Amino acid sequence: MSWDKTGKDGSLLKWYDVMEAEKYEYTVGPAGEQFFNGLKQNKIIGSKCSKCGKIYIPARLYCEDCFVKINEYVEIKDEPYIDSFTTIYADDEGNKLSTPVYIALIRFPNTKGGILCYAEGNVRLGAKAKIVSFEWPIRVRVE
Repeated sequence: MSWDKTGKDGSLLKWYDVMEAEKYEYTVGPAGEQFFNGLKQNKIIGSKCSKCGKIYIPARLYCEDCFVKINEYVEIKDEPYIDSFTTIYADDEGNKLSTPVYIALIRFPNTKGGILCYAEGNVRLGAKAKIVSFEWPIRVRVE
């Protein structure tokens, strides 16, 4: 591995590097672990700020507004809704798909944040969605 840096004292430095890695493992952290453990139990878990009461989905370690560490995790029981979506008509090689694939951002009432998932059915903005699979990636159905 070689390191080359350019710049002057007091200014930004640019680091040019070549790094060989056979495997990279990303850890989700304590809040992410709560969220993913919830999925294993067919639950959506968010984190609730003790200062302002905001609930974040997926669970986060710190409140984005108060900058307070969050220690409370809550199950979200409200039905999600489609906040935005995109329709995919071709695969990654440009071949036309036999049926379009929908990727949707679902949100839950009275929470901040959302989850990207596969959607099926009559996908449209604002439609209520039902989670049909908690396996990652989550899948929802819109009636």
